[in-house]
Amino acid sequence: MFIFNLILLPLLTSLIISWLIVHFADKIDWLIHKDDLQGVQKFHIDHTPSIGGIPVFLGFAVGLWLLDEQSSGLWILWLASLPVFAGGICEDLTARVSPLLRLLFAFVSIFILAVFMNLGVFSLGFEWVDGFLSSYWLIGLLLTLLVVGGAINSLNIIDGFNGLMAGYAILASLALAFVAYTLGDDLILQLSLLLSSSLLGFFILNFPFGKIFMGDGGAYFVGFILAGIGLWLVDRHAELSNWFVLLIFIYPMYEVLFSIYRKKIVRGTSPSQPDGYHLHMLVYKRLVNCKRFKHNKAICNSMTSPFLWALSLVGIIPAVIWYDDQTMLIIWAFVFMAIYTIVYRRIVHFRFKFKK
Repeated sequence: MFIFNLILLPLLTSLIISWLIVHFADKIDWLIHKDDLQGVQKFHIDHTPSIGGIPVFLGFAVGLWLLDEQSSGLWILWLASLPVFAGGICEDLTARVSPLLRLLFAFVSIFILAVFMNLGVFSLGFEWVDGFLSSYWLIGLLLTLLVVGGAINSLNIIDGFNGLMAGYAILASLALAFVAYTLGDDLILQLSLLLSSSLLGFFILNFPFGKIFMGDGGAYFVGFILAGIGLWLVDRHAELSNWFVLLIFIYPMYEVLFSIYRKKIVRGTSPSQPDGYHLHMLVYKRLVNCKRFKHNKAICNSMTSPFLWALSLVGIIPAVIWYDDQTMLIIWAFVFMAIYTIVYRRIVHFRFKFKK
């Protein structure tokens, strides 16, 4: 029953609902926006439903009821996710929710997590900083809103190619599950496996053929739940620090920071202005050889994701190995940023022989 309740049932729930959305997409107008092919960040060629967050959300909710380990914190975490999920889903369905309003929904979710579970970035592992944060709770709350809000948005930023965001999130949740298992934390272990199985049901139809996309609601929900699980794990074990969670998130979060630097400092444009120069877009344009896949656009789109999954493991694997060593976690955070920057610049400035 453990495997069925925790893995198979959430996976099947997510998979079946994803299939139903795909099957009825052409028959129900509101499932698809007819202008979803427009924009510099659109790389698919067919109208595709972008409400994959719904099956992931429902798969996770079904599994939550059946966890062997129960805690009031589980339901606070789930209830806290509702505002940010609702804001994203409304945007997916209407395309009329402003970025500012979606950010406010995210802040409400983070505020609930901080107030009712006391989870947040209230410690950085340095005595003088932690003393300051413990003396001024409001400063810690503001830091939590900034960091966790950035983490939530970062998953939406990398949700650009088939399987990219879902694949990364599965890797991240499995990393959390492994560390929880190592520490003997059954509650966080089950919660992490539940998230990964809910994601897998969606992933099957998303990669490699791109039959359904995650959308804002799904990206925000997954980002929030991942951050919540990570912060909760740190809160439950004194040997862990928030740098562990940061290193798990280092790929999407550095993508956001590097994009802000690239747009604001290098190009002099607004950081909120979409462009076609994110790393995953450059990998697609310059590294994926579409001739190998007979110019099948869906497959070419999907072959971008393994490059970025591998890059994300440069942060995730060290986080798992040195989960209780803050110094190594910080070192590897900087190592990742250096590797990302070098890879980005080489792709920008050099032509590769296997360029499309």
